[in-house]
Amino acid sequence: MADHLQEEEQLEAISQWWQENRTSVIAAVVLTLGGTIGWSQYGDYTSERAVAAANAYDSLLQEIESGESAEELALISASLRQTHDGETFAAFASLQVAAAAVGAGDLVLARAELESVMASVELDSTLGQLVQLRLARVMAASGDDTSAIAILEQGSDSFPASYAQALGDIHLAAGREADALLAYQSAQTESMALGGQLGLVDLKVRGLSLRDAEDSSEVSQ
Repeated sequence: MADHLQEEEQLEAISQWWQENRTSVIAAVVLTLGGTIGWSQYGDYTSERAVAAANAYDSLLQEIESGESAEELALISASLRQTHDGETFAAFASLQVAAAAVGAGDLVLARAELESVMASVELDSTLGQLVQLRLARVMAASGDDTSAIAILEQGSDSFPASYAQALGDIHLAAGREADALLAYQSAQTESMALGGQLGLVDLKVRGLSLRDAEDSSEVSQ
């Protein structure tokens, strides 16, 4: 996924990818595991397990489309984790529930869902870095700036511009304009390197740079 995508677009991309590749993913799981441990003995079990996980994730997406509450979505996600803990299906489900929880203003639930994913994925993977980005934003919105900054200052290979921009947002909200400008400039550089559109981050850099110049001018007078 391109780094300049907003978080909502990243989740939408996951959903769209799943809809387009559901059948092939299940087939790959079945064939891979079947070839490894013996299709004749475990093929049926593997197939049923993969289909069950896929159906559970599909069910969650349908509930989201119907406007189901974040609390009810969390029950589906918890069931999926219990049955398929550590699998991508469960991680995607928690991401979707976390997004719904944020939309409903339930930051406690959002954080819990994201932390459950962090416990089961490689943190330096693309998915792991996406989860940490979203978790940092939830932490900051909850007032836990220290934890959010600790995550974002580690940087990201997959989403360098998004990490830098999120860090800038936290500093700006706290009134640390100099730190925010440095972070936004880093996001600007990373976005340009990736060939992305600058958009909002460019406006933030220009606005803070102009304000800094005005402050410097007033001091010199």
